[in-house]
Amino acid sequence: MSETKEQNKIGKIREYILKSGFPSEIDIGNILRRNGWLVMNQYPYIDKDMKKIRTVDLLAMKMRFQPPMLGLLLLIECKKSEKHDWVFHTQQKEREFLPLIGTIIDFVKKIAKPPLSKKLEQLVSDVTVGKLFGLETPSSDLWSKLSGLHILDKAIKIGVFSVIPNSKDDFFEATQQIISALENMAGGMESFIVFPVIVFDGEIYEFYQENAEMKVLPTNHIQFMSFGKDMSPCLIDITRKTYFSEYLKMIDRDSQILLNLVST
Repeated sequence: MSETKEQNKIGKIREYILKSGFPSEIDIGNILRRNGWLVMNQYPYIDKDMKKIRTVDLLAMKMRFQPPMLGLLLLIECKKSEKHDWVFHTQQKEREFLPLIGTIIDFVKKIAKPPLSKKLEQLVSDVTVGKLFGLETPSSDLWSKLSGLHILDKAIKIGVFSVIPNSKDDFFEATQQIISALENMAGGMESFIVFPVIVFDGEIYEFYQENAEMKVLPTNHIQFMSFGKDMSPCLIDITRKTYFSEYLKMIDRDSQILLNLVST
């Protein structure tokens, strides 16, 4: 092959790579490694329904080996679009999202030991009843600590549904990939607190109604409530690529809160 043909071929390969999501996946992996995460690209798992091997874009983990033990795991799908934005109808975290309480209790139960686990069960009961009947949220030291976790942070809105104009539904595809990985890898993740994440290399917008006016605003991070095959809730973080480093700081704060919980 002549040098000119070789250069043309390399140029086409480079163009294909740059248009794909692979550069974003590599960038996100590098950010994770710089922040002390063990990272595996294109991590394989067996899809039990389809009976074939599939992959999740990135699997990243951190493990604390001295007591109290704590393992964190990020399951990440990366998507990219230069032409199409992701647009979500958002709501504040209110009583409609009681599954959030159950989700965070499931997180903490993985590392909690009696009597904390019994306190958690009572707390989720009190919170659920209080929310359903419009009562005050329980005021306790335990609840105060839990409410510092990003999953319950009211400043991060819930995406209720997505509207992606003139685009193939990359978002739906990403959520299904994440849920499939969660369901099929569940047996190997019992020692970890798992955070499913979709990183989008593009623009994200939210819209909501305020005083009878439709507001449309750019945003860096929302949480999207999806559901598995058994209709169990799955809360997925959706973050812009440019915001991912800030997102990791949230996860670090969560880990400190969880460590403090199980250390007391």
